[in-house]
This record gives sequence, structure tokens and C-alpha cells, in this order.
Amino acid sequence: MRKILFSIIFIVVLSLSSNAQDKSEFKQEVKIGGVVFTGWQYNIDNADFIKTLDSTSLNSSAPFGANPKANQFETSRNTFYLERAYINIKASLTPQITVRLTPDVYSATDGSGKTQYFTQIKYANFDYMPVLSDNGMSLSFSLGIIPNKWIENIEKYYGYRGVAKTFTDYSWVTNTTLSKNPVSGKPYVVSSSTGSFFSSADLGMTTKFTFPQKYADLYVSILNGNGFRYEGFDNRFKDIMVTGFIYPLAGELAKKTEQMKKYKKTRIDGIVDLTIGGFAYIGTLDKGEFGAVNGSSYSSTLGQHYQNNRFGGMLNFKYNFDKFGSIKIGGEFSMQSNIVPNSLAGGVIDSTVNASGFSTWLEFNPPVESLGDKLFLTFRYDMFNPNTTTGASATTDPTYFLNNGKQTLMIVGLMFKPAKILTLGLSYQRTGYDQNYVVKYDGSTTSSINRLYFNTVLDF
Repeated sequence: MRKILFSIIFIVVLSLSSNAQDKSEFKQEVKIGGVVFTGWQYNIDNADFIKTLDSTSLNSSAPFGANPKANQFETSRNTFYLERAYINIKASLTPQITVRLTPDVYSATDGSGKTQYFTQIKYANFDYMPVLSDNGMSLSFSLGIIPNKWIENIEKYYGYRGVAKTFTDYSWVTNTTLSKNPVSGKPYVVSSSTGSFFSSADLGMTTKFTFPQKYADLYVSILNGNGFRYEGFDNRFKDIMVTGFIYPLAGELAKKTEQMKKYKKTRIDGIVDLTIGGFAYIGTLDKGEFGAVNGSSYSSTLGQHYQNNRFGGMLNFKYNFDKFGSIKIGGEFSMQSNIVPNSLAGGVIDSTVNASGFSTWLEFNPPVESLGDKLFLTFRYDMFNPNTTTGASATTDPTYFLNNGKQTLMIVGLMFKPAKILTLGLSYQRTGYDQNYVVKYDGSTTSSINRLYFNTVLDF
């Protein structure tokens, strides 16, 4: 009995000593870094989405019921740009508590119509991890302005956020509005509405659970649903997002990593990543969102709230060739359903807009020793349909684009990484439409916009 009691006391003392040692070894740390997306853009075919129509030249076969005006923009446009600049401040306050603060410098149009740079908080949150086991299992909680875990992870797998936003974060053209002359009733201005699947950050809380041996990550988020740019709008409803990623080769890759360290190698050959993921976003819209201005946010006739639901999945695979070079293939598919009850004479109807699309990407690092892991050929192809239901046929119908606005995005790039913190590249980007929604400088129409970019990404 004494031996057992002594053993228990010894274990407790050893445990307390170990904990004290861990605490004494911990040192608070603050790291400051940044991310900059900048470069140069050239409009190859001198074309852009139609904005101004010639009200004196009506054309029933034209997308908006009239021919576009010529000379809508400056000819041969090219420009240097700064898309984003982030300042990342990250602090480890205790072994279980970390903090992140990220101001976001972005461009926007002010009240006078001038494009200027503004600063806004993109992320401001703390992370608390009360559970961390030796087998890799962990449980943590994040609170504040937190990242959208789907967009955050897809950016990592795609790898070229500085070239273009990922599919669900991309600003697709979702609809157009025609302004007409109040006297003649003829259209003369086209206004485009753009939007993404959801915001890349929002106010809320995320719970993350990592499974033993790190075979999977599961995130459950409760969000305001307004996005980080519209926090002043207090939505009494809350959105729920569940995101998961499975790593079926986690155990095998962990063993290969240990072998790599043992033999002092710098990389693993063969399969280095296989990830399968998915998400479900269940949202409730308040009145005023998605044009839902009629009545309250609940329709007693339909027995439902306005809805803002999204679902999707992904797959990523990467293979390292023997000694040098690699290839990565991946993609995501996502769909959305927006339900907006519209008040009409005699009752309320359910106006449902279903949208969907996909993105695929390819990265190829040639197996040439002199190139190392510095030169990459990249390819990406996206397709987005703003409404998968049956559509309008008349070009003057206000929902014509919504129902006939399929879009594609193709990106072909050559990227050079002289250091881990810097990426330089040339990329050709083509945005295509299923109708001639694009006007050239001379007034002729086409269905695509072609641009050339010199991309630079600084991440330190």
C-alpha cells in the first residue's frame, strides 16, 4: 500500500514539476509580418464589360436591347495596381492562447467617385486551445473577426491568391440593372452587380477539432453573416458554417517525414498531399439583403425566412518527382441557394435563385535540378452560373443576365519564386461569357475579356 501511495505521490510531483518546467520554458512572442499583392495589368483586346448603351440604336438581338456606345473607356488601358496590403501582428501570450490582428489596406471608390486607399481591420481574434494531446488530437476556440475556414484553406491548396481570388471568394457578375430614359423608356446605362459566395472574414466564433494522428480537421463556426466590411449592420440572425478536411495519408506521411529528418533530407518523394474537404453554410438573410426589401425577414405565407445556403467540396493531390520537381492537381465545386419571398398583389411568391460552379487548378514544377523549387507552370479554369433555373429569353427582361450569364475564368501563368517570401510571375487571364456582354473600344461586341498581368506577391 505504501509503495502504491509513494508511486502516486511521485507521479503527481513529477507531473507538477514537468508542468512548471514547461511554463518556465515558455516565452511570450510577438511577430510582425505582412502580405502585399501588387503588379501591372494590360488590357490585351482593349475591351470591358458593357456600361453605356446607345439609346438611338435599339437592337432586339443585343444582350441589353441596344447596341453599346463606342469609346466607353480610355484606349489601350494598362496600369500598375496594388490590390492588397496586409499587416499581420501575431502574438503567443501563453502556451494555449494566441492572438492575431490584421489591418487591411485596400482600394475603393469614395463619395466623389475617386479610387483611394482605405484601411480596415480584416482579422482581430484570439485562439484558445484547452486540449492538446501527444497523439495530435486538439480542441481550440477562436473569437472575434475570424477567417472563413473554407476560403483560408483553399487559398493554401491553390497557392496563388496574389494572382486571383479562389472560386468562392471571386467577385462574379451576379446580375445587371438597366437604367432607362424616363421619357422615351429606352435603355442607356448598364450597372453590374458582383458578389462572392461568402465573405473571407466575419465576426463570430469557430471551434476547431483535430482528430488523433491529424487525420482530419473539423471547424464549426457561428457568424453574424454580414462579412467583415459590414459589421455596422446588426443582423439578429446568425449563420452556421461547418467545414471539414480529411487527410487519409496523414499517418504514412508522418512516417516519411520522420525518415526524412533522420537521414537529413530536404523533401519527401512521392505523394506528399491528398486532401478531401467539404463545407455547408446555412444562412438566414435579413430584409434588405440580396434585394429582399419587401416585408420582414420572415414570410408567414411561405413559412420561412430568407435563406442563404451554400454547399461545396474539394480535392487536392500533390506528387513530388524523384529528387526534383512536382505536380499538383486540385479543384473545388460549390453551389448556392438564395430564397427571397417577394410580395406581389394577391400574396407572396418564392423567388429562388440557385447558382453553382467549379474551379480546377494545376501546378507543374519541372524535374530539373537547376530550377529547384523556383519555377512553376500554373493553370486554372473556373465556371460559374449565376442561376441554374430556367431563364428569361427577351433581352430587355431585367433578369436576362441573371438567367443567361454563365461565366468562365481561365488563368495560365509562369511563376518564379527566388525566395520563399517573394513570387514573381506573368499570367494571362481570360474572362468569358455566354453572350456578347463585352464591348471593345471601337464599339464592336465580343464575349470575352483578355488581360495580361505581371504579378508580384510579397509574404513575410
